[in-house]
Order: sequence, then C-alpha cells, then structure tokens
Amino acid sequence: MVYFLLIFGTFLKRLQLFLRIFLNHLYKGGNMRFTTDCILLTFAAFIIFSLAASPALAVGTPAGTSISNKATATYTVGTVSGLTKDSNTYTLNVDELIDVDVTWEDASQVVVTPGATSRVLTFLVTNTGNGPEGFTFSALSTITGDDFDPTLVDIYFDDNKNGIYDTGETQYQEGVNDPSIAADANITVFVLNNIPLDPNDGDTGDSRLTATSKTGTVAGTIIEGGGQGGTDAVIGFSGGTDNATGTYLVSSVILSIVKSAQILDPFGTDRSVPGATITYSIVVTVTGSGTAKNVIIEDPISTATGYVTGTLELNSVPLSDEKDEDAGDFGETKLNTVTVTLGDLTSASETKTISFDVTIN
Repeated sequence: MVYFLLIFGTFLKRLQLFLRIFLNHLYKGGNMRFTTDCILLTFAAFIIFSLAASPALAVGTPAGTSISNKATATYTVGTVSGLTKDSNTYTLNVDELIDVDVTWEDASQVVVTPGATSRVLTFLVTNTGNGPEGFTFSALSTITGDDFDPTLVDIYFDDNKNGIYDTGETQYQEGVNDPSIAADANITVFVLNNIPLDPNDGDTGDSRLTATSKTGTVAGTIIEGGGQGGTDAVIGFSGGTDNATGTYLVSSVILSIVKSAQILDPFGTDRSVPGATITYSIVVTVTGSGTAKNVIIEDPISTATGYVTGTLELNSVPLSDEKDEDAGDFGETKLNTVTVTLGDLTSASETKTISFDVTIN
C-alpha cells in the first residue's frame, strides 16, 4: 500500500502540473482560448513529463540508504528580519524490498530426439528488489498439460557467464551454494533433463524453474532487521518467489547447416583484403525419420561486404535476385539478406547447397 500511494502521489503531482499548463493556455491574456491544438499540446506535455520523470521501479533507492532532512523557519521580531530557526533533523533508512523475476531465455522450444540425455533449458533469474538477496532454486519436470514428462537431471550455474551450458558448469546444491544476487543483477541458470524413449514427433515436455527468496515469501510481510544493513525487509508483489517454464519439442529429424567460404583476392591468392571475393557455401542436410517442414535459409550480408549481383545458386542452378517463382532472392524478402526457401526436407531429400559471392569493401 505504501508503494502504491507513493506512485499515485507522483501521478497526482504531474496531473496538477498538466492542469496548470492547460489553464494557462485556456485563459491566457484574460480571454478564454479553447482549441484542439492547445489541448493536444498540453496533454502531450503531461505525457512527456510523466514518462521522463518516472522513477526506475525495478530497484529504486538502494536498501540501507539514509534519508535526512529538516525544516527551516524564517521570521521577523520587531524591526529585526531574516531570523531563522531549524527543526530537528529527521533521518530514516530505506528498507529492503524483496522481489524476483524468472524468465525462460531459449529463443524457441528446444528440439530434442527421443532418448536424448542432459538436454538444456536456459533461464534468467533477476533480483528486482533494492538490496542483495539470497535465493534457493528448485526444478519440476512433472507438469500437467504437456505430452510427456522429461526426467530431471539437475540445475547448473553459468559459471563463465556466456549464456551457454558448457561441460563442467557448477551443479547447484540447495543450502550449500545458494547464490546471493545483487540488486538489479541477474544470473543464468540451466535446467537439464533426459528425454524418454516413447514420445512421438511433435510432442512437447515442460520443465519449470522456481527461484525463492531466503528471507521470506509472503507479499507484504515485514521482517524486522531482515534487510540490508539491519533495515527491515518487505516482501514485494512477487511474494519473494517466481518461476518460468521451458519446453522441449520432440523431433526425430535433425537438420544440419554447415557454412564455408573460399577467398580470391585481386592478386590471385586467398587473402581477405579489400577487393577480395568471398564465395560462401551453405550445405543443408537432414537425418532421422521425421520431416523438417518449410525450411527457409536466411543469410544477412555483413556491412563490410557487398553482395555480387547474379551469383546466387542452389545446387549449382542459378537463382534470380528478385523474389519470383524460383527459390531464392537477395534483399527483397528481407533487406540486405540472401533468402532461399527449401520447402519440406527428409533424410531422403538430396543435400541442398546454396552458394553466392560477396566482395570485401
């Protein structure tokens, strides 16, 4: 309630400013002026002021910050003016607000094959409170509503902070290496699962990561002395806990894309100097028993190079640069990008090889 009142009070102050601007225009010079432009102008000013002055509410003032102020009276006695008197100084320390946010970070459903082991889901855990906080983690892979239950392996930390699970990452152990996350900071957490043998193509399986504050978990609860620097801790709207669910998608088809390049410079060698021509080759193959549907290859051209008109080929057959009846184009489906549509592919499909040239600027 305190935080709501603070936000609402800020809104009222800005609304008051908006009305003051509006009335100045409305009665400017003692004459009523009521125009559409006037209303739009003043309303726009109100919106701009509101957005520009909005505080960052993800963290706010750091926990333990000391806020001090005092009042001063100025007065006159007899013929003596400019006398002053100060009030006492009132000091308070900002309490710690405990909040957390968990998001699933994989760009899309993680494609797996039946029987695959230690498949990775990636999560981001952010401390959205205003002080450092310790968290525990738990994972659940028996969730209703999906097609199959993955088998939980364990939870791991992203030790080198590259966002990718690498062999040898630290395994999480509750009560042993619970992390402390600084205010407005985040850590990447991996949840690994094995995939059972019986799912069918297109089946999905879910796994959920939950992060929980070690201080408290009921929204609005006040823990005296439980915050940063001995301040009180207040459990925020998240209730000190949050979770996100990642999804595996079973597919028995495996799509492989390998890109290579050959360089020919103006001197007949293979040095990558300005003016050299790079011939790129993209080889697409499919294995497994399923079908990869509507396969589209996109390859953005670097700003350090320029596409060579008329060099796009698919399996040595020239493709036009325009978006027409053939499978490819340059820059029309997507700006400055080679796009080739390969359609549905299976293991029985021939290998698809896309090639084109660029020159180094």
